[in-house]
Amino acid sequence: MGWGFVMWKLPMGWAVVVAAGLVLAGGSATADPASDVREVDWPNAEFVVPAVGPCPQQVVDFTGGAAEAGGWVYRLTPERQVEFADVTGEGVVDALILVECGPPNSEYSRALVAMTEGPQPLGTVVSPSVWTQVPDGFTVHDGEISVRIEDFDTGGSWTERYRWAQSARAFVRVDGS
Repeated sequence: MGWGFVMWKLPMGWAVVVAAGLVLAGGSATADPASDVREVDWPNAEFVVPAVGPCPQQVVDFTGGAAEAGGWVYRLTPERQVEFADVTGEGVVDALILVECGPPNSEYSRALVAMTEGPQPLGTVVSPSVWTQVPDGFTVHDGEISVRIEDFDTGGSWTERYRWAQSARAFVRVDGS
């Protein structure tokens, strides 16, 4: 048997922990409504953030869209909303989030990360290798994610396309570059 837990952070520092279900041999757990990524208060949630630039995948506890974990500073891009789409083709709505991370008092790298029900990380869609190149916007159509990358050094931008590859359990670039 196994237990699943979901934790919500509420105003005034209150926290609610809910047992998501007990799975017995031959039985199944009832789906927890909080496992739906549309119900998560992302700026005030604790969840595993996939790798962002130099920052490793780790559990991050956000408050107001910002957090510190493992010596790294994280923040959700405040000017952009979380987007929802089925990016795996499994019939489950996933969340796409622009996340910034870096060492304290430094420039931050930005990545587009994907989360699925639970919430659990699917992975990093794109995280450019230099902090001056950042995903700036994205759209999803039939599971293909088009990401606009902005280059702060040149002022230019370009679009890259990604798709979930079930065999690799990762996002792969599909636009031939």
